[in-house]
Amino acid sequence: ANLDGVDVASIIESVKTNLYDGIAVSELFEAIVMTSRSFIERDTDYTKFAARLLLHKLHQEVAGEASEKKIPSAYRQTFLTNLRRGVDEGRLQAEILDFNLDELAEYMDLNRDDLFDYMGLQVLYDRYFLRSAGSEDIILETPQAFWMRVAMGMAMQESKKDRTDWAKKFYDIMSTHRYVPSTPTLFHSGTTYPQLSSCYLNTVSDDLENIFKLFSDNAQLSKYSGGIGTDYTAIRATGSLIKTTNVSSQGVIPFLKIANDVTVAINRSGKRRGATCAYLETWHLDIEEFLELRKNTGDERRRTHDMDTAHWIPDLFMKRVQAGAMWTLFSPDETPDLHDLYGKKFELAYENYEKQVELGKLNNFKRIPAVDLWRKMLTMLFETGHPWITFKDPCNLRSPQDHVGVVHSSNLCTEITLNTSSEETAVCNLGSVNMALHINGEVLDHDKIKETVTLAMRMLDNVVDLNYYPTKEAKASNMRHRPVGLGIMGFQDALFK
Repeated sequence: ANLDGVDVASIIESVKTNLYDGIAVSELFEAIVMTSRSFIERDTDYTKFAARLLLHKLHQEVAGEASEKKIPSAYRQTFLTNLRRGVDEGRLQAEILDFNLDELAEYMDLNRDDLFDYMGLQVLYDRYFLRSAGSEDIILETPQAFWMRVAMGMAMQESKKDRTDWAKKFYDIMSTHRYVPSTPTLFHSGTTYPQLSSCYLNTVSDDLENIFKLFSDNAQLSKYSGGIGTDYTAIRATGSLIKTTNVSSQGVIPFLKIANDVTVAINRSGKRRGATCAYLETWHLDIEEFLELRKNTGDERRRTHDMDTAHWIPDLFMKRVQAGAMWTLFSPDETPDLHDLYGKKFELAYENYEKQVELGKLNNFKRIPAVDLWRKMLTMLFETGHPWITFKDPCNLRSPQDHVGVVHSSNLCTEITLNTSSEETAVCNLGSVNMALHINGEVLDHDKIKETVTLAMRMLDNVVDLNYYPTKEAKASNMRHRPVGLGIMGFQDALFK
């Protein structure tokens, strides 16, 4: 219907080439969907056509119904049945049954299923829809049931008498694709472990117990879908003395190898592989080895192929590059305050340590032309895509939280700059407004975007209170600062309109 670009005869002929004697009906339907998907490059109507075919399959799997007349009642009844099943299986919070379920089931707009293109619906089908806790892989959600379950989870922070009304409001802006929360929110809203936040940032101390506590923390954060950004700058460099055992340190690299293997071992909610980024400041004595972590040659015990890396560069380094001057690398155990300093204070302290080098007061250092190190940094960036270039001073000088701490790194995706410490693991709580759906004619609909942003911010604020925190440091930070990130998507489409 309304898809003039779809040539059904061509699809039928193509499907025939994938059939064999005795093919199961489920495989036959899979062949039709896959064939339609392959036609998408011919005409954009095929992406909608493939989505409708997948939706048809989903209705049969979840609601047990394919008849257009019977689907609406089966769709709504299945929503109610599977909510109760989710609670019985321990997948959903019991409080989700406190809503006016019949009212919410009737409120769902089933026509909004047709808003999906094939790729969006396939991703939801593969990764996002709630599934049975049993051994059989049974999907429990249809698209509108999915949006409503997320909305109900987000509304649990509201007063009991208003919860159902708030769930409707949240459902409306999500199911129309005006606003979409981050992936962990979509995965876990309303579940027994509602870990709704996207990324976590932490910093490690130069202490063996704290280093291995960090590995454990990151495993827990990753287990519940968190992306990780960790600052390793405080760990002493290779060759530094460990006084308690009177031996030389092996530096930061072996610990990064362990961090890499933790990332591999713990995937995110069983749906995405683990994702971590390690940050190191450019004055650290191990920075040259840090540059080579993603190389495909060399000692594999000193490589991290499954973890991202990033520089945390002070402005002073770039000034030395521009001036063609020398740059001194230090070990943090001899220069402990550099880690927490930025701007002018960092420059004064750094230059003072360079004077101490000249006076012979520091043991572990190296002097190299700044431009040579910069060239190595760019070479590795072109060769391996790592380490990323990020800047310490602008992040701190422009931080609205500069009165409560220091920003030691960004996160996995480098869009969040929040302060971290041994007591605080920074948390980012995210969602995006779809700008393309707020254009009325050829102008921005201010009333519509005001409504979307107001509701989105309320949902993000609820995330902070509803969230399941895998570590006490994450909870302390999020409850203290309540940071939220409201992003935009569809901007180019909005400009086009």
